[in-house]
Amino acid sequence: MKSRIIRKNHIHLLEINRELHPLYGYMSYQPEKACYEAFREAGVKLFFAPVYAGDRGINQQSGVRPFLPGFWKGYDRYDFTAADQVLRRIAGGAEPGEIYIIPRLMVEPPSWWEAENPGELCRDAQGTPVHHSYCSEKWFTDTEIMMAAFRDWLKESGWSRYIAGWHLACGNTEEFLRPQLHPMQYTDYSPCALAAFQSRLRTQYESIDCLNEAWHTEYADWADARFASPAQRIFARQGDLRDPYYERQAIDTYRFISETNARAVVRLCETAKRLTGGDVVIGAFFGYSLMNPDIGHAAADIVFSSDAVDFLASPFSYAQLRKPGVDLPFPGCVGSSMLHDKPWFIEADVRTCLSRPISQCMPHADPAVNRAYDGPVWTGPDTVEGSLGQMKKAFSKVLTSNTAVWWFDMFGGWYDHPDFMEFHRKAAEIYREHALSGGSGCAAPIALFVGEDFSLQTRPESPLNAWFHELLIRLGFTGAPFAQYSFADFEQVDPDGYRMAVFFVPTHWTDDQLSALQKWKKDGRMLVFLGPVIAEAASGIGQICLDGTEALPREPGQPAPFAAPVIRYEPDFSDLILSTGADGHPTSVLRCMQDYTVYSSTALVPGLSLLHKLISAAAGQVYCFDGDVVHASETHIAIHAASDGIKRINLPFKARLADAFTGEVFPGNETFIDVSMKTGETLMMNIERI
Repeated sequence: MKSRIIRKNHIHLLEINRELHPLYGYMSYQPEKACYEAFREAGVKLFFAPVYAGDRGINQQSGVRPFLPGFWKGYDRYDFTAADQVLRRIAGGAEPGEIYIIPRLMVEPPSWWEAENPGELCRDAQGTPVHHSYCSEKWFTDTEIMMAAFRDWLKESGWSRYIAGWHLACGNTEEFLRPQLHPMQYTDYSPCALAAFQSRLRTQYESIDCLNEAWHTEYADWADARFASPAQRIFARQGDLRDPYYERQAIDTYRFISETNARAVVRLCETAKRLTGGDVVIGAFFGYSLMNPDIGHAAADIVFSSDAVDFLASPFSYAQLRKPGVDLPFPGCVGSSMLHDKPWFIEADVRTCLSRPISQCMPHADPAVNRAYDGPVWTGPDTVEGSLGQMKKAFSKVLTSNTAVWWFDMFGGWYDHPDFMEFHRKAAEIYREHALSGGSGCAAPIALFVGEDFSLQTRPESPLNAWFHELLIRLGFTGAPFAQYSFADFEQVDPDGYRMAVFFVPTHWTDDQLSALQKWKKDGRMLVFLGPVIAEAASGIGQICLDGTEALPREPGQPAPFAAPVIRYEPDFSDLILSTGADGHPTSVLRCMQDYTVYSSTALVPGLSLLHKLISAAAGQVYCFDGDVVHASETHIAIHAASDGIKRINLPFKARLADAFTGEVFPGNETFIDVSMKTGETLMMNIERI
């Protein structure tokens, strides 16, 4: 089998032996309870298979036990019995070409390998081992041998005739998250990591004198350089933020952690490409924005730019526990992935009324003591109707964003209901037609640019990620869809089609980025600068940094306070001051120019009313003003109700709207329709222009 990712207009497809297939699949951790046959009958042909090299559970902190046996039993000793059983369950007697399988190959080494290679393990500051080190050359070498054995087994067993790609997994929860046994554990202080760090510093700084000047140290030689200590990592001089002058050692430490993670992803994908002869697609989880810097996802640009990585993946954000009435944001910059011509698979692990905790579904894997997998995040709505509302919300987000998707029936049986499978039958049909026709153009009036380097300057315990997802949730309530990019890709984004650009905490603007910004300063667009950063060069509005720190503004129910340096504005006489701090100095300013408008605020998240005004001031399309979630493209629009009542859906042109699942046409006056909805209900419609 030969497969590759191709792009058709706005969407990516999987080409297998010259036939095009939608990137739409299904997976479960629990093959015995998975609905493989039902999904095959629903028209799904792409399946993801859990395959494990090691013998440990996927989540170190929770203590979850292994879901399935691993196959790596010793050097040159393998037992693929469990992998074979999983693939047989998925195939269910189907012939090659009737279904396609992408194994999720978890490459974490087994415990015997760790015991034999103590010098290759990741270690915290007191020397406690925490799995392998991403800087271990021996781990990479032995892993390549193991992956080659897996490839050989696929060929010898005949399963290679079904295999359309490899999904490489590693780290905590298989998502290339740095492992931690507890929240206050700081790694990697292993000898191999230190040697790699010292080599990185030689490249970054011209001489040991330059390093000493940047770090305020007195090292005599590169061999003296060390990682930031746990104390330097835990605490910061400016509240939740580091002082980039005095705390460069900690910032460099965290940059190294993220770059090491990213390069591990690329190197493993390069290995898989080489082993498979480049005949099948290769991908991985990566690119989650503004996370705890110990997680190590702040160098996504390294992965985006790699030719060896064909696709990226993530679940939806877990913001607000994905409750009904809120959006399902993407945790990473999906727009940037598309810019680099890589599809982003969304792992749609949508809970339903049939979802049960792991203690009931997979007692063999349940943590022996704690109840980490019994919390509210693992439960779904109480009813079939509520579950369908969540499923349609997830599907409409994927469809209107042109992302790839697999439905993740995590512990099995979540979709084992006639109404759920009827939804999946119709959803698979809609997605297939949508993908094969080239997807649909973007209808988002907002482009969100995320300054991912900002996380490297935050304390690990800071609530930055929570505030980032609070912004995503708040934008979801505006009724105006948005596209999400890494600020590193700002120059490559075409402003045509966007009415508003939101810049979330970019810490530095290059001359090229400032030049590219000029293309946005026309046609009445709105430029929004958010967060405690100096953006004067881009916004044009004067800023000063005062002594001390302060908690940024927050509303009741929002994340924990974020403490940052005291930044104030020095507006011109014609600027509008929209808010002031306790000292009376401006904290948010609006500047109306002839061809564009600038809003700049030290706050992380504007209020919903203000966002509506900013979008409307830029002539951006707001589809609904009631605080409901809207997903829209040129061909589809969906509304997910955040409250009971009559919802007015506004259109920027004359059109008819018809239910995408039933075909029912909604009456209206051609530029809006009114529909009655219940909280948590989702209505997805086709758009037919008049």
